[in-house]
Order: sequence, then C-alpha cells, then structure tokens
Amino acid sequence: MTRLSKYIPSANSLLVFEAAARYLNFRLASEELRMTQPNVSHAIKAMEQHMGLLLFNRGNRGVSLTAAGSQLYATLHPALQQVEQALESLCYQDQHTITVAASTSVAAQWLLPLIAEYQRKFAGMKVQIITTDRNIDPGGEVDFSIRRGPRDLQSKNCWHIADENLYAICSPTYLASSPPLNKLSDLVNHTIIHNREPFRRRMSWEQWLAHFGSADVVLPESLILSDYQLVLQACMASEGVALGWSVTSGKLLQQGILVQPLPQQLTTDFAFYVMAAEQVNMPEHKQKFAHWLCQRFQGI
Repeated sequence: MTRLSKYIPSANSLLVFEAAARYLNFRLASEELRMTQPNVSHAIKAMEQHMGLLLFNRGNRGVSLTAAGSQLYATLHPALQQVEQALESLCYQDQHTITVAASTSVAAQWLLPLIAEYQRKFAGMKVQIITTDRNIDPGGEVDFSIRRGPRDLQSKNCWHIADENLYAICSPTYLASSPPLNKLSDLVNHTIIHNREPFRRRMSWEQWLAHFGSADVVLPESLILSDYQLVLQACMASEGVALGWSVTSGKLLQQGILVQPLPQQLTTDFAFYVMAAEQVNMPEHKQKFAHWLCQRFQGI
C-alpha cells in the first residue's frame, strides 16, 4: 500500500473519483463529499495528471467515463463498498439499527405503521426511515430501499412486495358533491390532480387513459403536485380526483377515507420491491426484517 502514492496524488482522490464516476456529475459528487464543485474538478484533474491517463470525457452535455475510468471504477466501487460495510460493522456491531429508504407516501401510508408494529414485536431493534424524493441505492447509507422496478425483476437480496396497480381515487365527500363520475369521459368535468415528481417517473393520467382507449379525453391541469403524499392529502381534503397506486392508497380505500369512483384498474409491467445491496451478506436480524416486512406487505 505504500506504493499507492506512486499512482495517485492522495488516497482522498479515490473517494472523489468514485463519487464523480458513480454520479457522472461533479456537482452531485461535491454535494455528497461536502466539497465545492471546483475542488472536485481540481482533484480529478490532479489525479489524471498524476496517472497520465484521462479518466473522464468532458463535453457540453456533461461527463462520461473513458475506458480507463470505467476499468478503475469497476474495481474501486465494490472495494470501497466493502470497506464501508466493514467500518459500519465495527462501529455499530452492538447496535441493531436497520435503515430503510422510501418515498414519503410509502413511508407515511405503510412503512411507519409497520415499523411501529415491528419494534413492539422485536424489542431492542432500532429502525431509521429515510424519506427521499429520489431512489437511493442500498448498501451505502441505507440497508434497504423500497423501490419500483420491472415486474419480472430477478436479483439477489430483492423481495417482491406488490404489483403496481393504478385506478382513480377521490374522497367520498368530493364524489357526493361533484358532477357525475361514471365513465372516463366524465373526468373532464372534474378537478384533476396531477402527480409530477422531478426524479421518479410515474404513469400520467394521459398514459393511464390511453390504456383504456380514451386517449382523446383531455383532462384539465387543475392541480399539479410534485410529491405523491401531497396528492393523497389533496384527495383526502376533497380537492379533486387523482390516480391511486395500490401500495399507498389501498389502505385508505379499505378504511373508507378514499373511494374508487371508476371501475377501471390497470396492472402495469412494474412492481414494488424491498431491495438490499446485491453483494452484501446480511446479518441474520436484517434478513429476518426483510422477510417480515414482505410478509406484512402482502395483500396491499
């Protein structure tokens, strides 16, 4: 290891390179590393000069890895993950803390009540929930991530919890006080709530209608929200009609807080999963948590 300085200017340059290569974005890497973007650029440039190799292609549309950069990243990324996991194990080996990342709506509507039940059943276990507007890969700051993926996804440390089902939702109060809503074309007479998240792609009203042969139905953009939990809250407040995902709205329908005014329901080619890092050999208590969580999610 004493010869490492022969190839790179400092050990820290490896951390900078790994983050920049993972994001393919110097700004995002700087945010993660708590550095300025110019300092990230300078560190990468110094590393390239020291190695005598170009690691990134730089263009007007961003950066990409060169062949040398790709080869280095393929070796460095899993190695740093192993170091991180070893450090985590050493620092927290006596603290059975489980960290789960999920969207705000999944956390609020399903995960939080389940976690409370889990902690009552397994005394002494600590669970941390991280809500995020973008997908976080498990294995770094989180043990598990509740994510959407292809319905036929096959991967190690990945457990299916529910298929993606979509239907129209609103509150009973809204339905009773609004014009008739018996067929898809009736939607044009209603307040329509749209969900447009900046980092997660979700099916739009237009796409949903097209699946039922109603692409010609043009809906008003009455209310546009960027977080699905806000969409659910708007529906519960009788603000209009929205698309409902069974994972987050199913329980609200069971409780009668929301209703499904139209019979159309679409099962997509996607599903929701509990995911952990593929290369991780999980401790027994985390394996038990994953299996317990999946069992409790069944029937959503």
